[in-house]
Amino acid sequence: QQNGFGPAYDELVQQETTYRFLLRYRLEGVEDKEREIVLLKLKRTLCELADSAYRQWLAVNSGQWYYSRLRAARAAKNLQELMQELGELDSDYTLTLLKQDEVQRKAEILQLNSQREQLVGMLFQNILLSDSWSDQELKLIQEAFTHLLYPHERALLVSALLLSLQFLFDEKKFLFLLDLCEQEDVEVNRRALTVVMLLFDMYDQRMQWYPAISSRLAALLEDEARQTALLSVFIQLARTKDVETISRRMREEFLPEMNKLGSSIQQKLTESQEFGEELNPDWKELFEDASLSEKMQEFSEMQTEGVDVYMSTFSNLKFYPFFKEIHNWFLPFYSEHSQVAELFKQDSLQGVNVTKLVTSSDFLCSSDKYSFCFNLAQVPESYRSQMAANFGSETEAYKEMQKMEQSGNQRLKTESVSNRYIQDLYRFYKLFSHKKDFRDIFAGSLDFYAVSGISPYLEQEEIMLKIALVYFKTKHYAQALKLFDRLLELKAVDADLYRKKAYCHQQLQEYATALQAYLKADLLQADNLWTLKRIAACYRQLKNNEEALVYYRRAEKLDPENYVLSMNIGHCLMDLQRYNEALKSYYKAEFISGESPRTWRPLVWCALLCKKYDQADKYIQKLLAHKPLMVDFLNAGHLEWLQGSALKAIQMYKKGIRLTHTAQSEFFELFEKDLPVLLEQGINKTDIPVVRDGLLYQLEE
Repeated sequence: QQNGFGPAYDELVQQETTYRFLLRYRLEGVEDKEREIVLLKLKRTLCELADSAYRQWLAVNSGQWYYSRLRAARAAKNLQELMQELGELDSDYTLTLLKQDEVQRKAEILQLNSQREQLVGMLFQNILLSDSWSDQELKLIQEAFTHLLYPHERALLVSALLLSLQFLFDEKKFLFLLDLCEQEDVEVNRRALTVVMLLFDMYDQRMQWYPAISSRLAALLEDEARQTALLSVFIQLARTKDVETISRRMREEFLPEMNKLGSSIQQKLTESQEFGEELNPDWKELFEDASLSEKMQEFSEMQTEGVDVYMSTFSNLKFYPFFKEIHNWFLPFYSEHSQVAELFKQDSLQGVNVTKLVTSSDFLCSSDKYSFCFNLAQVPESYRSQMAANFGSETEAYKEMQKMEQSGNQRLKTESVSNRYIQDLYRFYKLFSHKKDFRDIFAGSLDFYAVSGISPYLEQEEIMLKIALVYFKTKHYAQALKLFDRLLELKAVDADLYRKKAYCHQQLQEYATALQAYLKADLLQADNLWTLKRIAACYRQLKNNEEALVYYRRAEKLDPENYVLSMNIGHCLMDLQRYNEALKSYYKAEFISGESPRTWRPLVWCALLCKKYDQADKYIQKLLAHKPLMVDFLNAGHLEWLQGSALKAIQMYKKGIRLTHTAQSEFFELFEKDLPVLLEQGINKTDIPVVRDGLLYQLEE
């Protein structure tokens, strides 16, 4: 009783007594039809009791953000008081709208909006920090969602339920979330469905003790549109596994290309302005750079698919005071918010269509829209005025941007609601200043096929294939494999499925398993060029060059002008020590490729092994005149040595080390690797240390 755990201990004793009776009746063979129900309730009660006791201990001893706020919340306003104040604000707002003085009316409305924002923030924290809801608290929340709260406020509080349930499971809150999935407001129902899926993933094992929740979900998903929404959210959550990779590519590939283009354009425009000339038509190539065009096309496709391409751009813009308040990370964007409202009514920004376009974009999440506005507010007013002028005159550019934004159909716009919300969640869990105090929902596998409460709704063949292809495209091969295996149980004669399964195994370096799947694909659909090349590649990885050669030969018959196939045939023959045949294959590859430098290096080595030194020298000279690597100078030195000039060999080795800036250790590693072949070619073993030491002395000069 003294440490505050007395009631919990009393409850534990009571539950133990119940279990003792259950055990006794079972051992005595007494029939009890309610036994399983009582046992289920017992397990649930014990789990909730453990939750409550642990929460009580942490509330006293933990320094984490949540529990420090929980201690402070004891002096905060309760739910009833917050609801009452919201009602009073509504009345004040109605009266203020009746005032005649426009300046006074606008000022009072702005003040009332600010007060309401503070109240809603307090309501967010009340829900976040609340214990298990009583029936009265549930009723108050239901009334607030029905009568008091604005749409964006209802959407905001869905996140409060998510965070609250992460810290303390509550059946009433969970069932309320499921009710919100039926709200007409898309922003609310899509957010609620997303949160429900995340919580099912988190509490998968526990859900067996709460049949009411599972039954409620089943009733919801009888609706075909919600099943479609469930699939959409699953795919969107799966894409979050690539956000870090995409962000890195944005920093390392996309942005440098854009900066380079910007510098080039600025230089040309400056030149044009200096001489009072129009833009030179020859500079059109600047705007049609192939690599940049491909990257921009890829960027556009990723954006349309819902990939989070802006995380790297906006991650450094979360330092504003706005983001110190936890609820603001989840707040749907609306231009009437007191901290951004000024931007949208200042004369200096009238006509800045790009501002409206960005803040209404389906591609930017709410968190990033707020960051954009705060960043824009720091731009000097003179520059903002210039922006207004520019975008007022460049109407065609604006119309084009608006057309791109509005080109998506209504279904995609609806799907973008949950996608933007997931991006908001991702930013909170990755960027919030106290993120370590919250369980990162994106750190797990997010594999809903492993979630017993969700997986039954994802078993349709069409759904499995869609998700498998998402995993496949995003290179999550292990997850894709599980689904391809399940699909093959349903369609064992699908060659394309076997190819995809095989490719997954191959990318996971499981070559023997990949080979078996490729062979099944070949059996089902013979003479598929891609399959034959993959089979040969797997045999090569498994060191079975004889079989690899068979499949490369089959592929070559289908595509005789493919020089890469001729090269690979040459490689197999080299490994089989059939050097003269390999040389012919390399000659063929060179001919087909139009004397590609890629064919010269294997030609040199093969000619050396065939002791055709004149041919080796011919291609060595080509390589040395092209873009020589250390290996080219190494082979040139070997050729001189094999032809009896050890001194020239040393000079060539030295030249290679100097010109390619190769470390001595790296050179001698390559040198030692080639020695067995040189000995077979007739180099005297006693000459090796002489050449090695001679080179070392030369390098000291």
